[in-house]
Amino acid sequence: MSVAEENRAALTRAFHDLETGNADAFMALFSDEISWRVMGSSHWSKEAKGLANVQKDLMAPLFARFATPYLNMLELVLADGDHVVVLARGDTMTTEGQRYNNDYCFVFRLEAGKIVSVREYLDTKLADAVLGTG
Repeated sequence: MSVAEENRAALTRAFHDLETGNADAFMALFSDEISWRVMGSSHWSKEAKGLANVQKDLMAPLFARFATPYLNMLELVLADGDHVVVLARGDTMTTEGQRYNNDYCFVFRLEAGKIVSVREYLDTKLADAVLGTG
């Protein structure tokens, strides 16, 4: 199996678990040196470098806004070498009872089976409207 297919298979398995709210397989793919960039120009658009900062600066504030498990439904996975592109749709309820169901395009880069970088594209206007800006 090629590196591209190994990477594609790993992310496909991880996203299938995310469909049920289980993030363990996804989180296990993160390199300690991961860099995650949320594209756009909203409150939620930022870059975090290093696993601790990704968890503290991106994931913790985001998941603090969720009242129900965050589900992410896989639509498409494409792989080319060390890059994997995933189209997916998230779904959860916020602490204020609003549905947050954004569409995503993730561009992952893997090294030795671990995610070292992520570029996340989403509807940032929806993110600000439903998740807030402060």
